[in-house]
Amino acid sequence: MADETRSTSIISRESAVMNGSESTMNSVRDTSALRQDLHALPLPDGRGLVIVDDIGGRFARTTKRIWQSLVGSASRGLEPTSPTEATFWAQAKAAGWLKRNSTEAVNVRSRWLQSPLSFRIPLASIDPVARRLVPISGLVFSPMAVVLFSIAGMISLLFWMVRWQQWAGAVPSLHNYLTSLQPITIAATFVLTKTAHELGHAVLCRRFGSRCGVIGIWWLCFMPCPYVDVTDVWRQPNATRRGAVMAAGIWVEWIIAMVALWVWWLASSHDVRMTAMNVVLVCGVSTVLFNANPLMRYDGYFILSDLLDTANLREEARRGLRLILVSPLARWTRFGKRVWAMAGYHLASKLYRISISIAIATFVLQWAAGWGLWRIAMLIVAFAVVRYALSGVRSLFRMIRGGGGWTGVPGGRRVGLAIGFCIVGVSILTVPFPRYRQITGVVRVQDAASVYLPRGGVIQAVDVRVGDRVEVGQRLAEVFDPALALKFEKTRGQQSVIQERVHSTRLASLRTGTSRRDWQTLEAASASLASNQMQLQKRIDALRLLSPKTGLILPASKSKAGSTQKRDWRMSDPFTLRPTVGQTTEDRVEWCRVASKAQLEVVLKIDAKDRDRIAEGSPVRLTAPTMPGCRLATSVRGVSPLEMAGQSVSAPKAEEERAFEAVCDFPMESICEETGGQVIHDLSTTDRDLDVLLRWDGATCQAVLRLPPQPLWKDAKHTIERLMGI
Repeated sequence: MADETRSTSIISRESAVMNGSESTMNSVRDTSALRQDLHALPLPDGRGLVIVDDIGGRFARTTKRIWQSLVGSASRGLEPTSPTEATFWAQAKAAGWLKRNSTEAVNVRSRWLQSPLSFRIPLASIDPVARRLVPISGLVFSPMAVVLFSIAGMISLLFWMVRWQQWAGAVPSLHNYLTSLQPITIAATFVLTKTAHELGHAVLCRRFGSRCGVIGIWWLCFMPCPYVDVTDVWRQPNATRRGAVMAAGIWVEWIIAMVALWVWWLASSHDVRMTAMNVVLVCGVSTVLFNANPLMRYDGYFILSDLLDTANLREEARRGLRLILVSPLARWTRFGKRVWAMAGYHLASKLYRISISIAIATFVLQWAAGWGLWRIAMLIVAFAVVRYALSGVRSLFRMIRGGGGWTGVPGGRRVGLAIGFCIVGVSILTVPFPRYRQITGVVRVQDAASVYLPRGGVIQAVDVRVGDRVEVGQRLAEVFDPALALKFEKTRGQQSVIQERVHSTRLASLRTGTSRRDWQTLEAASASLASNQMQLQKRIDALRLLSPKTGLILPASKSKAGSTQKRDWRMSDPFTLRPTVGQTTEDRVEWCRVASKAQLEVVLKIDAKDRDRIAEGSPVRLTAPTMPGCRLATSVRGVSPLEMAGQSVSAPKAEEERAFEAVCDFPMESICEETGGQVIHDLSTTDRDLDVLLRWDGATCQAVLRLPPQPLWKDAKHTIERLMGI
């Protein structure tokens, strides 16, 4: 998610006090290391300063007392005389106010090389574009526009809540629509909306009189995201204006989402509706989860930092948690609310970033599997996980040795914390966690016998329609095969000729007393033709389609009827079986089905790796697009034998190239309770009963299977086996 480059290192009194008890006099600095190119600009309150770094394009706020302490110590060439002053110099180094030596420059380059998934490429200055857009920016950012768009946004939100069922029902269609698109189309939608987001920051920054920096590309987790440098906004003395610039991008995206929501409702084209729905999700949901979320280092984070008067909120939160961990229990009661709030924020931010990273890794793996790049994506994810784990191990050893920020902490406390962290890590890997599998299922009628068309021919007569009740053995249709009929007549004619020749040859043999070999040979040929004629007669009889059981006529399964030629649904009778009279037939094409029970079932395709964990009685939760908000509880009735599934392109193991079918009952009782109808126990020909079967037969639903708990180390073992092809 793209965002602005702005100052993130502001030295404040609160952060200095928080870290004062942690620092010691071992923090020695080079007293001549304070940069001489920094400019200190006073703030209107008379107590604060804005430190301008023109070379780095960064700004930081601090107090006059802290700045004078740093400048005075540097001019006198004195060492830090207190833990608090040592903390000031440590934070000044983090803010980039000190000169770097060659070793630090190499470390900066190495840190960039260690982060190939997140780096920025500046392109050009956005200030000229922002200046040209300022005259018309009042349409979005003027006070009247803010009020009007806020009212319109509240109305749109109420409308979205009222239409929630229709929205939720369209989610599966959106998934299918996005799957059919090219990845570049999806990426273009994301980049265009985020470009509007960044222009919102730049235009409002220029509207307030601050200069805009460069616009560029932020390569974040394989996604090109635009970003804009508006760090000059920190010259603004008004916190409200600074917060408004930070929130300008969110405001622009919400306006786009509001317009797209009404397009989704009013548009008649399916593609336009799905595109608008995608824009709503990108500009609405993703903006809330990322940009407006203070747990991520984006717009919401900097707004909260400004409100709390701390620019480096994440660092202060980290120090707050560390202060609690290293302090004796007796001192915990002395900590103020800010320390505890910062510690809680750090934990919440850490957990949220980990969950987002897992979600991104899962998305990358699924996307790569669809393109046959699963191994490459898995190697990248594995590299990131190993790198993160090694970083944690190094931090753990540093804590045990008492190096870095752990200097001065008692050894018993350090070892105890290390043991506690190890116990938590081992527990995460070994404790079984509940597992769930979300699968797309297909609803079908139970115990429905399929009727297939014979090979070739023309349908001569059709005796039934969808919804008719038939008896076993009743004729459904008659198919005429001209080639088969011609062959049958030809064979019958040949047999008649042979029989006449057999009769005449036999009489001649009896009169003359010659050998019987000739007429016996002809009799064998006649018997062969009779056998062929019998086989042809059976094939002709098979052209008469008969009902295999007593029940109700249903159309062919939707999944199997896709090979038939497309036709205009507005010109066809939904109760007419296709193909109909006068149309040709194809080999082994399902024509109709005969259902003897008014019961439905759900068929779920499951991977072979889950076969041993899914058995009869496994709980299943179903959700249907036509009934949003309604969850149906059922269980697995049976699991089919192993069969090939040609769709699996990413699984390297042979057994994973196969799939099972799990079947569970579709709870029609719950459906009828939700709709206020009655349960169908016996098949009939009423429109209500037929409508229930036709409406649900062939429909898709989302199923969530609850699997037995399993520890994470087994998942890691299985992933390594797949990666190595074991």
